[in-house]
Amino acid sequence: MHRIIDWNELWKALHTGSSERAEKDRDPAAHWDRRAAAYRRITRDERSATRHELATLDVRPGDTVLDMGAGTGRLAVPIARTAAHVTALDPSGGMLSILSERMATEGLTNYSCVKMRWEDTVIGKDIEPHDVVVAAFSLGFYDLAAALEKLDAAALRTTYLFWHAGEWRGPEEMALYRAVFGEEAAMRKGYPDYIYPVNILHDAGIHPNVRIYRAVWDAVYDSPEEAARTWVAMHNPGMEDLSPVRDYFARTLRRDESGRYVETTVRPTAAVWWEKDNRKNSR
Repeated sequence: MHRIIDWNELWKALHTGSSERAEKDRDPAAHWDRRAAAYRRITRDERSATRHELATLDVRPGDTVLDMGAGTGRLAVPIARTAAHVTALDPSGGMLSILSERMATEGLTNYSCVKMRWEDTVIGKDIEPHDVVVAAFSLGFYDLAAALEKLDAAALRTTYLFWHAGEWRGPEEMALYRAVFGEEAAMRKGYPDYIYPVNILHDAGIHPNVRIYRAVWDAVYDSPEEAARTWVAMHNPGMEDLSPVRDYFARTLRRDESGRYVETTVRPTAAVWWEKDNRKNSR
């Protein structure tokens, strides 16, 4: 079939338009090390979205699983309860340190950590192929086609991607981004949605399954001030005037029965997966 649009080149063009993405590309370890504690805080009380992702995965006893961009272990830790072995790959030592703490708390030892950028990883040398490969919200690469090709090469049976569908942020969250970063910079935040990796895979002869759903993410805080400072640590470290962030959380947080403050965000999400025997090589 004649290819009219080169989706990977379009992704690259959009990728280079953001200074934040450029900073991540230069030193992803430093970027995420600075945010590891805040990321752990944001996801500590999250349950619903993780349960949904785990229910999507076909992980069997005896399986080896690679979690690319494992972060603090939101998926790797519960996956280790079922799988024979989990390899957690992430460029951030800070993230992997928290993951290791969580594994130890649960008494899990069937895992290994690989501190490395995915772009630098060589399949068969740095890591061996695994039965299942998972990449949950970790596709922020300049050359997405190369990253996806490597994910496919790393999987013996199935590869799973989780990525946003449509606009990741709701209207109120977008208003906060505009207030903090300005109109133009706010529009350059984040990444293009799931249709890009799906079309890049299609061009490579891989026709994945796609399911769109609404993922519910909860974050629980002791106070609106804690919520504001966590958001700043995650999204704009060094920010001095927290007024717009405080105003945002004053509007959006709700109190639960224990008196704590809950942020609930519903995000349209795409689960994308393919099995080795379901591919159709068009070349």
